Amino acid sequence: MSDLANQEVGARVAQQPDHYLVHAYGDFYDEVTASGLIKVDAQGKTTDPEAPWLNDGGVNLAKWIFGARPDVNYFVHGHCEDVMAVASIESKLLPLSQPAVYLGHMLTYLEYEFDEDDSFGQRFQEAFGQNNIMISHNHGYYCLGRSAAEAFFRAYYLRQACRVQLKVMASGDKPHLIDPQRVARYQDQMYQSTDYNYDGTTEWAGLLRRLDRLAPDYKD
Repeated sequence: MSDLANQEVGARVAQQPDHYLVHAYGDFYDEVTASGLIKVDAQGKTTDPEAPWLNDGGVNLAKWIFGARPDVNYFVHGHCEDVMAVASIESKLLPLSQPAVYLGHMLTYLEYEFDEDDSFGQRFQEAFGQNNIMISHNHGYYCLGRSAAEAFFRAYYLRQACRVQLKVMASGDKPHLIDPQRVARYQDQMYQSTDYNYDGTTEWAGLLRRLDRLAPDYKD
């Protein structure tokens, strides 16, 4: 999911819902630790005058997402190649796989723009609405969640759904699409299921165990 220094994660501060945590510009994902996160207020101003350089794009995302969506506490923004490829075709994400089914109903799209001014911020918020995943055409993706687990779950399986679609398209054979009625029925069954969680909680403990094995200093 890493794109050197060009990706962003953000979190709402639990005890200060109008303050947000972002990471320093230039930090790679495997360098970010708890103490390295930087607090900004609702206007995107750091609470620490000695804070390092921040990515304006990341600060804008925190303002736009958390300011408009009180139900959201975490976001992931990335540019992984599989999602960028699907973001660059007219067919968009197709119902070709299980992750495409359980994510498709919460997905929206936005035209890519480089200049992220206030006008773009308004269009960004309007395009997101109450959806939890947005693909920016020719650019990348944004995944929101009530928890870190939920935001990561959506980002992970969005990438998987896009990767499957690209492999199907590359085969040259006719895609076997799941028809819309079945998609809707499967979505209802999935989110009503008591056997599995579609918010990342099933996997989160295992992911933390992996972090403890591979990069235990993330808690520092």
